[in-house]
Order: sequence, then C-alpha cells, then structure tokens
Amino acid sequence: MSRAEQARATRRRVIETASRLFTVEGYSATTMDRIAEQAGVAVQTVYYTFGTKGQLLCEAMEFTAAGQHDPTPVVERRWMIEALTTSSARRSLSLIVEHGIDIYERAAPLWPAVNAAALSDPAVYRYWTGVTAGRRVGMARLVARIGELDGLRTGLDADRATDIMFVLNGHSTFQSLVIEAGWALPTFKAWLYSTLVQQLLTPGDPDPSATVDLSFAREVNRWLSPGVPPA
Repeated sequence: MSRAEQARATRRRVIETASRLFTVEGYSATTMDRIAEQAGVAVQTVYYTFGTKGQLLCEAMEFTAAGQHDPTPVVERRWMIEALTTSSARRSLSLIVEHGIDIYERAAPLWPAVNAAALSDPAVYRYWTGVTAGRRVGMARLVARIGELDGLRTGLDADRATDIMFVLNGHSTFQSLVIEAGWALPTFKAWLYSTLVQQLLTPGDPDPSATVDLSFAREVNRWLSPGVPPA
C-alpha cells in the first residue's frame, strides 16, 4: 500500500470512528484523544489531519450524509441531474424525495452532535448554516424547473413554493415523523411526495411512472387516491 493509500485509509478510519463516537457519546463527551485511541492512531495525527474537533465533525457529517468518501456534490449526482432535466414535474419531486430522504436517514444520527457543536463553535455554526442555505438553493432550483414545465399550482409563485418545500422536506419534519413518531421510511417518503404534489403541483391524474422504480412506489397510492385513507 502506498503512503497516499495509507493516508486515505487512516483518514477514513478516523472519520468513521469519530462518527460513531459523536453519535453514541455526543459532541462534548467525545474528545480528540478518545477518537485517536479508538481509531488506533496518534492524537497528533488526528489534529494534523483535521485541525479541530469541529472540523472533524463537519467532515464526518459530509461523509456520513454522502455514504461515501470524496463525495460528489449533490447537484452533480445522477438523480439530481435527472430531477432538474426531466419533463415530468411529478418525477422531479419523486426523485428529490427518494434520494434526499436517504441523505437525511444517513445524516440524522449526527444531527444532535452538530446542533450541540454549533452553539459553541463558530466554524460548525457557519458550516451548518451553509448546509441549510444550500438545501434551500437546491429546492429553489427544483421549483424553478417545475415552473418551466408549467407544473406549479395556479396562484403559487416560486418563492412561496420554495418556502413550502423547504418546510415540508426539512430536518424537523423528518425528525418528528421518522425518528420520534417511528414512521417507516417508505411511508414517510410516500406521505411527503403526495403532500408536495398536492401542495405544489397543478391537479392531475396520478402518474405511476413517476415513482415506479422508487422505494415508496407501493405505498404512494394510499396517499394520492381520493377518499382512500392511508393504512
């Protein structure tokens, strides 16, 4: 193994260890010494590689949310490109729900650590504020695409549509329904997609092709079919 490969492997091990400790023990209780001990490296290596505990937390969040190292920016991922170029407004929403909620599922265990760190570490606060702003920019781009397709509900402008999407497809909604209320992920995705369709799009017949290859396809009709209460 080359020195560069060894460095990458060490970096990965430290990030994975830090993610686990931040999740289980919390931000304050997790020290750089403990991360180094658990990862099997010198604490100087951790400081040299990441600088501060806050920076390590931010990198752990990026890795965990992406599900991979050296993550491709969301806007460059294949599903996002399809969402921003498809000719179907419903397909665009369905892709955002499917893959965006998968990101939430991966990242949610680290949210408490990030929220705690942001209270005392300005760098973490700036990072988390940037993540929030980036989500809103991404949602605004999606709404703009739906507007280009003449898919927005009559009387709903792009700014208001972005506000609605940002709230419904937000961390707090996921936290309340999935983590606290215990909704299964496909159920939450089906509800979210159906609610966004009803709130944002011009009324029309359900389009099964918009969700046919997605994880919540079998549940979505429970929410979209008029007069049929969800099971």
